Amino acid sequence: MAQCRILTSLAICTLLTSLGACNMYVIDFENKLPDGTVLAPKADMPPPPPPEPVEPIEGSLDVAFMDSTTAQLEGCRVITGMRILHDGSFDDGLIKLRNTAVRINANRIIPLHFAESPVSGTPHRFSAKMVRCPDAKPEVDNG
Repeated sequence: MAQCRILTSLAICTLLTSLGACNMYVIDFENKLPDGTVLAPKADMPPPPPPEPVEPIEGSLDVAFMDSTTAQLEGCRVITGMRILHDGSFDDGLIKLRNTAVRINANRIIPLHFAESPVSGTPHRFSAKMVRCPDAKPEVDNG
């Protein structure tokens, strides 16, 4: 009786192990699968057109980058934090960041994390603080 239980348990374990470890692969060498199936070859799609280059708006070239210590010493105030993902070139992403700064009335950008993507089709990541610094006072010549 005990021997029967051991053999039955061993047979069940063998069956479950063999069923659990099975993988089935379908290789369609002759492309006979219907187009709607998951395993059918994908149709060659043309690559998407490259994004249009970003044009700088008036005043965006005057927006400068600075570090946070200098911003605090010069009495700058943080307007907002900004995160941008850009699919075009890295330089176009910087122009887009400066254009955004002008639109929200910031005149300086503190870069927090800029990541240029080495893979084509993966967006570049920009994370920055937009700040407004007081205008430099002109020096007065008393002399």
